[in-house]
Order: sequence, then C-alpha cells, then structure tokens
Amino acid sequence: MQSKTSADPQNASPEAARTTSLHALAVVARHHGLHLSVEQLQRDYALEAGEPSNRLLLKIAEDNGLTARTTKLRWKHLSRLDKALPVLLRLRDGSTMVLVAFREDGGAPAAMLQDPLSTDQACVAVDELRLSSVWDGEAIFIKRRHRISDDEQPFGFGWLLSQILKERRIFRDVCLSALVLSLFALVPPLVYMVIVDRVLVHQRMSTLYVLLASLAFVLVFDTLFGYMRRYLVAIGTAKVDARISRYIFDRMIGLPIDFFERQPTGVISYKLNEVWRIRNFMTGQLLGTLLDSLTLIVLIPAMFIMSPPLAFLVLGVAFLMCLVVVIYIGPLARAYGKVVQAEHRKGSFLIEVLHGMRTVKSLALEGRKRMDWDARVADAVRANTNMQLLANQPQTILQPLEKSIYAGTLVVGSYLALSGDASVNPGTLVAFSMIASRAASPFVQIAGLMQQFQEARGAVLQVGSVVNHAPEQGLGKQGVRPTIKGDISFSDIRFRYQGAQSPALDGISFAIEPGTVVGIMGRSGSGKTTVTRLLQGLHQNYDGLIKIDGVDLREIDLNHLRSNLGVVLQDNFLFNGTIRENIMAANRSATLEEVMRAARLAGAEEFIERLPRGYETMIEEGSANLSGGQRQRIAIARALLVDPTVLILDEATSALDPDSEAIINNNLTRIAQGRTMIVISHRLASLVNCDQIMVLERGKLYDMGKHDELLQRCDVYRHLWFQQNRHLSPGPSHDRASLTTAASS
Repeated sequence: MQSKTSADPQNASPEAARTTSLHALAVVARHHGLHLSVEQLQRDYALEAGEPSNRLLLKIAEDNGLTARTTKLRWKHLSRLDKALPVLLRLRDGSTMVLVAFREDGGAPAAMLQDPLSTDQACVAVDELRLSSVWDGEAIFIKRRHRISDDEQPFGFGWLLSQILKERRIFRDVCLSALVLSLFALVPPLVYMVIVDRVLVHQRMSTLYVLLASLAFVLVFDTLFGYMRRYLVAIGTAKVDARISRYIFDRMIGLPIDFFERQPTGVISYKLNEVWRIRNFMTGQLLGTLLDSLTLIVLIPAMFIMSPPLAFLVLGVAFLMCLVVVIYIGPLARAYGKVVQAEHRKGSFLIEVLHGMRTVKSLALEGRKRMDWDARVADAVRANTNMQLLANQPQTILQPLEKSIYAGTLVVGSYLALSGDASVNPGTLVAFSMIASRAASPFVQIAGLMQQFQEARGAVLQVGSVVNHAPEQGLGKQGVRPTIKGDISFSDIRFRYQGAQSPALDGISFAIEPGTVVGIMGRSGSGKTTVTRLLQGLHQNYDGLIKIDGVDLREIDLNHLRSNLGVVLQDNFLFNGTIRENIMAANRSATLEEVMRAARLAGAEEFIERLPRGYETMIEEGSANLSGGQRQRIAIARALLVDPTVLILDEATSALDPDSEAIINNNLTRIAQGRTMIVISHRLASLVNCDQIMVLERGKLYDMGKHDELLQRCDVYRHLWFQQNRHLSPGPSHDRASLTTAASS
C-alpha cells in the first residue's frame, strides 16, 4: 500500500526514497498517455528494496514506449522548459520529485513539484534556495516514443543490421582502420618494385636502407591498427550479442502457452540456438569480408595506374568467380533445408529422451532408443555430407581461377613487356602480381561466404519462426488493472483446443462469489482444468464472456491478473536453487518469517526443518532430491507467499501422502480466509467442505451445489462418491442424515 508523504522535498521520508522513482515515472507516463503499474515494474525487473539507478530507470522507460535521457540543470533553466514538462528531479537523498510547472506570475519565481506518492496529486511551490538545498541539478527528461521500437520489429536480417548500426561509431572506426590497413597493403609491393627497378639495377645501398626503414615503420603501424581493429570488433560484437540475447528471450517468453504445447522443446531450442550462427555470420565472416573488400577501394585504382590491361584481366577473372557463386546459391539453399530438417528431428528426439529418462530406464528402452538415435544421426550426417560435397564443387572451380590471377598477370605482363609496352617493367610486374593476389582475396572470401550465407539465411527463418510468432494477447501495457476481489462469472463459454474434434467446454455458465471455496469435479476430459486455464488467460480464443469483478477478462492486463492468482498444479516445476529461493520466486523481497509462514500453511515446514540445511537446501535439477509430495508442498507455499486474491488448486494434493494431505486439508480453512479458492480434485472427500461443488460432464455444467445436495440429486456425483467410498452403501436405507454423517467422517 502506498503511504502518503509530504510533497516537501526536505521532508522526503526514507520510504519515499525507496519508491519514488518508479511512481514518478508512472506519473509522467500517464501524462503521455501510457499507464504503468509500479507493482508490475517491480516484478518485471526484480526490483527489491532501494531506489533504482538512473541507468535502470532509463531502461525501464525505454522498454515501455518512452524515450528518456538524463541531464544537469540549474535554477535558471527551469523557467525555459515549457513543453518539456513534466520532468523528473532526482534529489540528493535518492528520492524523485516531478516538476510539473514553473510559476513566475506575480511574487517570487517558484518550481511546482508533485510528490509521486501523493494520492491527491497536490503540488507544492518551492523557491530556489529551498530546492538547491536538496537538489544538485540532476534531471530526467521523458517523452513518448511514437516510432516502432526494436522489440516490435520482426526478426530478420534487417533487424540484425539495425542492431549492428547501433554501434555505428565502433564499426566506423573499424572501417577506418581497415582503410588505413589497405593503404599499408600497398607499401610492400611498391617497395619490391623500387628494389627491383632501382636498387638492384643501380645498386643504391642508401635507397635500400630507406626502404627497410619504411617497411619497419609500416610493420609497426600495421600491427597497431590490426590490434585496434580486432579489439573494436570484439567490443562491438559483445554489445550486439547482449541485445540479441535479450530480444530473443523477451520474444520467446511472451509467446502464448499453446505454442509451447504444440512445439517440441527440442525443436524450439534448436531454432533459437541458430541465432548464434546468424551472429557469427554477421559479425564474423560477413564483416571480415566487407572489411577486406574495402581494400579494393585502394587496390583497384592502383592496378589501373600500373597497367590497365592487366587490371581488366584481374576483374574479368573476378567476374567469373562471382558467376560461379550465383549459380550455386539455389542448390546450396535446398541442401541446407534438408540439413535443418534432419537436425530438427535429431535435437527433438534427444530432448525427449532426456525428459523421459526415468521412463526409458524403467521400461528398459535403452536399446530401442539407441537404434532410433542412430537412424536420426545417420539422416543428419547424410544431409550434412551432401551439403559439404555440394559446397566443395564451387570451391574446386574457384581455386584454379584464384591461382590464375597470379599466374595470368605474370604471363600476360611478361608478354606485354616483351612486346615493347614501356609501362610494364620487371618491378612493376612483380608489384602488380602481389597487388592482384591481394585484390583477389575478397572475391575468394565472397565465394567462401556462399555456404555460410545459406546457413545464415536458413537460421534467420528458423529463429523467425519462433520469435515472430504472434505474442500472447493482453501482455501489453494498455490492459486495465482493476482491484481483484474474486467475483468470477462464466457466461455461455465455448472453447475448443486446436486440432480437437469436440469442445473442451460447451456452453458453460456459472458464478463464484468472492471469498468462497468452490470445488470442481468430473471425469477425465470433462473440462475441469480448462476452466482454470481460461481463468488465467492462457487461452483467449473462446466464445462467451468471462468477467472478474465485473471486468471482461480480455480487457485485463494479464500480468496484473496472474499476479493476483495463485496456481498449484498436479505436477509443479521447481527451479534450480534453494528451497527458500523457490518459495520466494514470485516475491523476492519476502522475509524469512513470511517464507516460513507460507511453508507452515502448506504443510512443508515439518520436512524442511528436518533437512540438514533447512530452507537453504539446494534443489537439484529435476527436483531429484525431493519426493513428489515434498515438491507439491513447496509449490503450494510458493503460491501462498504472494497472498493471492484467487487461489487455484488443480489436483494439488494428488501427489501427497495421507498425512501431508491431512495437514493441508486441515489448513484449508486458514488458507481460504480472505480469498476465493477453486479446488479441482478427483478425491471427492477433499471437496466435502466446499461452499459449492461444480460437476462437469463432457464440457458441460452438469450440476452445482453443496455436497449433501449433490448426493441427493446428481447421479454422476453420487456414483463417483460411492465408487470412492465402497464401504458406504448407496441403498435406499441411507437417508440424508446418514449420508451427512458419512461425509463428515
């Protein structure tokens, strides 16, 4: 809950100093037409106690559709801001005020400051002396960004190029160093030309000394510029890597749940890992070839100056090399497509076996899985070999063409010299041959890029098929964030899973009052879990209307919705880390006392305290060092720690032993206090005390009522009840009183 503080900057409380920056950012964002939730920002950026730094605050603004920059201001500048207002002022104690206006009419000039924690949005007038006592001039300008951000652009070569261009200063310096190195590349051939035509012919020892000194000078600077080029490329590549990693993960984690349920994990992992092939191509082979191609700016004019006929000869051979590259682009693209398909099958199979290793061991399937793996490896090796053999063909054709440049210039140059061409002499011929060999290098590299380009283009398609998928609806910043109390209503809901023949829910309608405990039961496939999945907003392609506290579910911001829902599934995933860290996963600022209280409610405290390191016990990968019941109780504690308004237990006690289940059932009354609770269970005994029990049958609401009422009138519920309680007879001799007694027992 926000505490109101004084708008006086000299009286800013420590609590304000911990929270004012985000609240001030939200105030300015509202001024620009954006609604930001401080609580959501704290969750998204894992912000705990303390004021975020300016750098992080600017990043948060940029990520949420704003443009922000820091600057230093003086009092005289405040009166000139005009349309730039409102502006954030960072005070010395770390707190933040919002400068909303500057008043000069009448009396003494005054800055109108708004306390971002104030609920009435009142402003206070502060004069120069008062402001300067707490403010050093640090200010943050914020405005709305109307252009498409990087995160909104589709993934492709264009997006990758834009990320590289963000480091244009670094890569500009790299290009300049490449140009300087290309000038240095002319020095050795020219030195050889002078040695042959001047030193050896005229036997000038002094000239030789000068040339040696020149070569030493060039060698030193060539080494320095080469080092700077590699250094700058490494720095630029690291920054591009960071942007790519963040972009890929953000887009991936924002995809809807059905995408992950329909795509094998191995295929998704393989596709996303292909981004490094693209990055290596863009900042490795491609960048290296482009930089080496810059030498042509210097080398080609030098060749024409020395001998135009020989220069045309070199360019003619280079044209043939480019023609070979063009011819093989299509076949290599098709060959790489087969490689991708084979690698998909291999990677998906490997991930499947890793996830199902316990089943493989229990059924002794090692031999069969080994044979299946060998078949997939053979397909992948065959596809890779065919591509390598195909790529070998243009390399084989280009190799003699490359060598013919050096040999051809010597032969043709010698012929021209013997024919009386005065411009071609021995020194010039040697120098030209060296320059021609250097000029041919970029063309050879371009030929070598052909295979890498096809791989990179295929990788772009692979990564794009994941990150360019439509993100989950409702995860934007424009959804409403109502105060959720737990009033839930489903009105004529119809929903069918993609590819399913029959609907999972077929015209279901019901209402849940806030603060009540509702049980859901039914046979397998009746739609129990689907109800809770729709309530979490995991699927939004349903017909009908779902309302939470009178607000259409589709209009609610999903992050806000899910932060008010606690969900415990039948099979919960625990992260690598300690037990305490897993319980605190959704609330990193929770104290140990709060963690222990949640564990106590979940019945987990009794086994955690018996562990050698207690709450600091590390959970191994796959939670192998915990039993199924222990994992389940930790998951329940994790859901309870955030104190959700709505708690969903989806077969949450099915993996528990009778003692653990009894502990949780005994705590259900305390757990349910002040919240709406939805309990799905196939054990009807755990639903007896629910305020209402929903009976689902083939996607329809078959009946809804209390336990006693359903025993009297609902044949489906009565059949399942006596099936699970065989010691009770469903005969007519059991009246309502006896049924009630049996249920309470």
